[in-house]
Amino acid sequence: MTALRAGRFPQTIVRRRQGPARRDTYGEWVPGDVTETAMRASVQPLKLDDDELEGGQQLRERVKVYVPEPSALAAALDDRGADHVLWNETEYIVIESRSWAGGHTRATLLRET
Repeated sequence: MTALRAGRFPQTIVRRRQGPARRDTYGEWVPGDVTETAMRASVQPLKLDDDELEGGQQLRERVKVYVPEPSALAAALDDRGADHVLWNETEYIVIESRSWAGGHTRATLLRET
């Protein structure tokens, strides 16, 4: 297994992940708390061969992100929504993510704002 060099991940992103939702003592649904985690990343524009042109998404800004940690970003979790990412003063939502051998995550982000 090859170690990932820190210099390959020059940007910093902030992951916003919601904790699991739960029901309170009255049975009402309570969303989980949101935690923010700063991470080293490589943020890149999508290339034409990356573009799947799904619905209206091709009209909005999308980027590819590599993080040197497995399962660092999630498009959806069993008990909560997708992770949000803050990068370059812009908020994105994770629409696709994969963990790769070598211990890193590749994700596609869609601009939210």
